[in-house]
Amino acid sequence: MNKKIKILGIVSIIVGSITALLCILPIARGLFIALPLGFTGMVCSGIYVFIDTKNQIGSKKFTPGIIGMLLSSAPVLLIIAFTIINYFKH
Repeated sequence: MNKKIKILGIVSIIVGSITALLCILPIARGLFIALPLGFTGMVCSGIYVFIDTKNQIGSKKFTPGIIGMLLSSAPVLLIIAFTIINYFKH
């Protein structure tokens, strides 16, 4: 069980990092690719956090699931920021 949760934590951090990089890089359609990938990362991170709290495996405040969840939420936060900026420009 510990090996599976470690792998899930690593996957959630990797997917979250790729998602955050796709949001930052100025490639065409990067945000459109980052949104579904971010959703996948959020699901992996949610499963990790659920299993971690259910079995009380980790005792740290910032587990790999939390870090992956923060990184995976980057596209949504970016879209919210663009929406707020455009709202106040008009």
